Amino acid sequence: MQQQQQQQQKSILWAIIHCYWKEIVISGLCALLKTITLSSGPLFLSAFIKVAEAIYKKQLKLSSSAKTENSASEIISYVTVDAYRIGEFPYWFHQIWVLVLQICLNLAILIYTVGLATISALVVIVLTVLVNIPIAKLHNKYQRKLMGVQDRRLKAISEALVNMKILKLYAWEIHFKNVIKKLRSEEYKWLSPMQYQKAFNGFFFWASPIMLASVTFWACYFFKVPLNPSNVFTFIATLGIAQDPIRFIPDVIGIVIQAKVSFERIESFLVAPELESEKVRNKGNDVEKLRHSILIESGNFSWEESPVKDTLRNTNLEVKPGEKVAICGEVGAGKSTLLAAILGEVPNIQGTDLEMLPYGDLTEIGERGINLSGGQKQRIQLARALYQDADIYLLDDPFNAGNIYRDKEIQDPAEHQLIKKEEKETGNTGWKPAPISFYESTSLGRLLSRVSSDLSIVDLDLAYNLIFVIMITANTYITLGLLTVITWQLVFVCIPMVLSVIYLQRYYSASARVFMRINGTTNSMVANHLGESIAGAMTIRAFQNEERFFLRNLDLIDKNASPSFHIYSANEWFIQRLETLSVIVLCSTALLLVLLPQGTFSSGVIGMAFSYGLSLNMSLVFSTQNQCTLANNIISVERLSQYMTIPSEAPEVIEGNRPVPSWPTVGRVELQNLKIRYRADTPLVLQGITCTFEGGHKIGIVGRTGSGKTTLISALFRIIEAFEGKIVIDGIDISTIGLHDLRMRLGIIPQDPTLFKGTVRYNLDPLSQHGDQEIWEVLEKCQLRDTVQEKKEGLSSLVEQDGGNWSLGQRQLFCFGRALLRRSQILVLDEATASIDNATDSILQRTIRTEFESFTVITVAHRIPTVMDSTMVLALSDGKIVEYDEPTKLMKEEGSLFGELVKKYWSHISSADPE
Repeated sequence: MQQQQQQQQKSILWAIIHCYWKEIVISGLCALLKTITLSSGPLFLSAFIKVAEAIYKKQLKLSSSAKTENSASEIISYVTVDAYRIGEFPYWFHQIWVLVLQICLNLAILIYTVGLATISALVVIVLTVLVNIPIAKLHNKYQRKLMGVQDRRLKAISEALVNMKILKLYAWEIHFKNVIKKLRSEEYKWLSPMQYQKAFNGFFFWASPIMLASVTFWACYFFKVPLNPSNVFTFIATLGIAQDPIRFIPDVIGIVIQAKVSFERIESFLVAPELESEKVRNKGNDVEKLRHSILIESGNFSWEESPVKDTLRNTNLEVKPGEKVAICGEVGAGKSTLLAAILGEVPNIQGTDLEMLPYGDLTEIGERGINLSGGQKQRIQLARALYQDADIYLLDDPFNAGNIYRDKEIQDPAEHQLIKKEEKETGNTGWKPAPISFYESTSLGRLLSRVSSDLSIVDLDLAYNLIFVIMITANTYITLGLLTVITWQLVFVCIPMVLSVIYLQRYYSASARVFMRINGTTNSMVANHLGESIAGAMTIRAFQNEERFFLRNLDLIDKNASPSFHIYSANEWFIQRLETLSVIVLCSTALLLVLLPQGTFSSGVIGMAFSYGLSLNMSLVFSTQNQCTLANNIISVERLSQYMTIPSEAPEVIEGNRPVPSWPTVGRVELQNLKIRYRADTPLVLQGITCTFEGGHKIGIVGRTGSGKTTLISALFRIIEAFEGKIVIDGIDISTIGLHDLRMRLGIIPQDPTLFKGTVRYNLDPLSQHGDQEIWEVLEKCQLRDTVQEKKEGLSSLVEQDGGNWSLGQRQLFCFGRALLRRSQILVLDEATASIDNATDSILQRTIRTEFESFTVITVAHRIPTVMDSTMVLALSDGKIVEYDEPTKLMKEEGSLFGELVKKYWSHISSADPE
């Protein structure tokens, strides 16, 4: 009897195989096809790579007008956010027709099962799609607005981060923080309704399968469609399969809309105006056969496309081979513009084309150089030009930050020798409450990657992903619970399966998190290189190094694509094993139902078990996959939180120890055994300086590059904290008061002049503490009134980001205007007149003597006449005081460092005079 029962069970299995062998073969072929298509998944990375390549190439060709419309932060956002969205698009694009095909096949099965009742299901699906059309349009609108506000926020953050040292010196951090917070609040205004709309969309589509089932059952009743276990099981199973593509529709729509907006943004960037390089004609390398190296005839040049007044008008220039030409002029005369025009950087509005030999080389461009002093940065740029071995060298005031020790030995033999080695000095910058060491070791690209791509994941994906994980995980375990209740024997299968899923999830997550962190790091490297290339685009073009930098960009993108490929591969590996486990559960359920004695379960229970078993496959995959995706997305939170736990600077305000509003009244500065080092493991930069600057005195600080002059100024503003010793101003140890209270009471004209995007008024008085009349008076004193009055908008005239539409000298005059408005008792000039011609320098020196007659003025300068009328001169060398006395006495002393500087200066001036 037992042998007969076993034969009967075997015959049932063979009967199932014999009846459904076609379906089994087709399912196997489909599974094979899916496995094959997985190999095409990594090809989607090529979309991201191609877009990133195109963006990098384009930014090297942007015209000056296009640069004003596309800031560095926006271009970085195109790569880190928009290109990533476009890289995702191919997969989600194919999901559109896949979902449509799945729904159509399910409808076909429903028609076969319940006949005319399927019409009601079709109506529900059509209504669902129609309702989604206005929702999709609304989502598109919100996405556009959100991306626009994000661009403005990234511009503000980028501007603040690049110029953070200046913000600290002027004590403007709070103001700029409030500006960024305001933009973030505006971003929330669009982010909030978009998330509400996304939540409604998700609820609507998750409820659609329930509505679909209810309406279809009602239609079956209305059309008198007979319901029996066979067609009810098929109907429920089909709806269970159909609900996943229906619920998937909101994700597809949302990502397709995001990709559409990204496509439009990048398309707008790629069609932006480019430099007209054909305006510069290279005539070959045979210098002996040419009458001129450079020829400009009646050329009009302007940075703007439709200027009211050309920057250079009716320009005629002929430079013969071998000539050394000096270009002179007052501030804003167009000296740098002429050199840029020779390089083809400035549009030629009118006149003949410019002819020149190839390989024009050097023009000054704003390098951050946070680890170098001003003199070091300029000598490095000069050395770079000399190594180029070119026929034409364009030197845009390369010695303005040098000193008399170096200028002579560089300028005369530069045609025959290389620059001598120069000792390196660590520079100073910081990020709001972060210390200086943070900025010395953190690139701008890494910071922008945090506040663009990582913050975008937190804003748009994390919350929705968390809710989805909770819902789908609950659904999965409820399904498992129901299966075990229906067929308790499945407990022996489900428990090992759950343990296997937990093991696989932990195994996968450990690897995926590492890949995600590597991906974040390499993504920051791509963004950082792009940011540096944008800042130095003119220099890259001048040296014709576009190909080298492009290959470097490709290498970084390839390194970034590698972890992305492994993330994708690991994800598919994980999904395949999850699907295998869910199939094992389904097969086990079917085998148990077949192998158990007849009559153990009713047909309804069997149909219910199969129905839940079929839905378990997709639920299990979605649940576990999204749990891992959530864990990966939380890495963005981890990356953001890293910068929220950085050790902060001293407090901005110490309530119990605030100086009186009139402090400082005398301006007496005492340096008491002051020792400075940038980090605990580095040598001292200032080695026990002790001296006193009396109130009202004019102090000149001189010394070779790297001697510690700028470090001393940084210590005065507590940009760098004293390692030992202290600075006392009018009887108050500055280390005992808040940073904001200290810096607001000091005035400075910094070495690197900085302007911010806005208006003339905003750049002089961002805190709106002064009236227009006072600002016009200050513009008069700093020689800018006529220039501003020539502009239609006057004080409301536009200042581009980084002051790109103002010359370097004019930017320096703006900084002088800020000092005149603040009128602090202590004024610091950190090589403040390095970018100003001698005539303007003389006027400003007279203005300083008049306006700050009773004020303490501390001047760091390489121009000897600037410090000749100082009350006292402090000479530094290797971080130590060499001498400190009146300039007339120092000049009389034998072996005086200051005396040698004066002699070298006048010797240099005498040798430069034409005979």
